[in-house]
Amino acid sequence: MFRRTVSRETWTFGSILLLFAHVASLNVKFLQNNSSTTSNFSITNSIRNRKGKFLFDELFGLDISSTLDDDDPVSRNCSCECGISNQEDRIVGGRPTTPNKYPWVARLVYEGRFHCGASLVNNDYVITAAHCVRRLKRSKIRVILGDYDQHVNTDGKAIMRAVSAVIRHKNFDMNSYNHDVALLKLRKSVKFSKTVRPVCLPQKDSDPAGKEGTVVGWGRTSEGGMLAGQVHEVQVPILSLIQCRKMKYRANRITENMICAGRGSQDSCQGDSGGPLLVQEGDKLEIVGIVSWGVGCGRPGYPGVYTRVTRYLNWINTNMKEGCICTS
Repeated sequence: MFRRTVSRETWTFGSILLLFAHVASLNVKFLQNNSSTTSNFSITNSIRNRKGKFLFDELFGLDISSTLDDDDPVSRNCSCECGISNQEDRIVGGRPTTPNKYPWVARLVYEGRFHCGASLVNNDYVITAAHCVRRLKRSKIRVILGDYDQHVNTDGKAIMRAVSAVIRHKNFDMNSYNHDVALLKLRKSVKFSKTVRPVCLPQKDSDPAGKEGTVVGWGRTSEGGMLAGQVHEVQVPILSLIQCRKMKYRANRITENMICAGRGSQDSCQGDSGGPLLVQEGDKLEIVGIVSWGVGCGRPGYPGVYTRVTRYLNWINTNMKEGCICTS
């Protein structure tokens, strides 16, 4: 009796162990299958999304394979050369530039369409206006560098990057456009070349008032007109804060974080937002302003309003983690 009892208990215990082992095996198999399914779905979905998202860029000849998957090391030289234009021989009242004259100028594409301008400041970051990235999904933003004519693919090899972080100034006010500045971190660093180089940031205490500035972008060439296919540039006089507050804007709309620039029909326009206002310092160009807002385009008494970059140098330095600061 005792031996039969033990045998039955042993059999019962063994059966329970086998049952647990079977359940565990099924669970492991399920997890593996689920992981495999998830992985396959991610790969399939990624390919599907890439085809959908990048159709625009494939049509216009952007080298997707090399620009998104290039694992070549990028050197980060903190004595980086910046602000050197290539002088080879939205802009109202402006003219087309020569190809890649301003090698830091970038365009932001959202869901396959031109959205705003931006400027490369080092291997990993572009600077733009905060209002340009408001309510955008980071995964749908692409930064295109080394481009000139957004409608053709014969003007050189453009570089495209996805965005890993959108850093918008936390105090940006959509009503007043105060603190209209943002940084976009590129998912993969870019290597500097003749057609892709950073712009210089200005010195902390510099004031561009009284200087001639240059605005660069793909914006509309007239109020209500079409977006420019090629990068345009226009020269604009930069006003002092006192001069700007005496224009037709309400004086309290123009804060110390803003710069006014423009003359008659020479102005930035819709589509130029986020692009640079440049001044010459020696043999280099500095970005002193970011196209922000204005009333119409080229209207008398309403110059273009730009974010004053010198007010945000500390913010830029703090938020560009592990990045180099290029100054002239």
